[in-house]
Amino acid sequence: MGKKKLSVPQSKTAEGKRTGNPGVLLPGADTSHERVSWRFSQVDHDGPWGFGEMVPGMLCEVLRKLSHCESMTVNELRGSWRLFKEYDLPGGLCRDALDRLEALRRDDMTKIQRLEFTGTQRLYGFLEGNIFHVVWWDPNHQVYPSKLKHT
Repeated sequence: MGKKKLSVPQSKTAEGKRTGNPGVLLPGADTSHERVSWRFSQVDHDGPWGFGEMVPGMLCEVLRKLSHCESMTVNELRGSWRLFKEYDLPGGLCRDALDRLEALRRDDMTKIQRLEFTGTQRLYGFLEGNIFHVVWWDPNHQVYPSKLKHT
């Protein structure tokens, strides 16, 4: 008994729709390899700076800010005075953050980067090429506490 051959209906292109390479259809796709992108596979869900406690409104605001950063190249991001900072490790990271890096097997990293969204809100991760690998959401400026001047 021979195998039945499945018949695939012919596709009709809808009137007025563009077809072809979807990258060409997406605004800015031709330069996306130069601009900042995000990866979330390294997020520390088990530590104190995960995203589990984030309220939905704050998550929407963070996503808007990340979307804004996607319009920047890495050089533009690095040149932004307040938004981006890079720290040598272990540097001034708090003990809990250093312990979490060890638990995540990332204690061999030599630098960590952060984005500042407001006075106390920070997003930490590792920048590799144009990809920012998100690790922590620090809403209360605990990961790398600043030393207050004149205290």
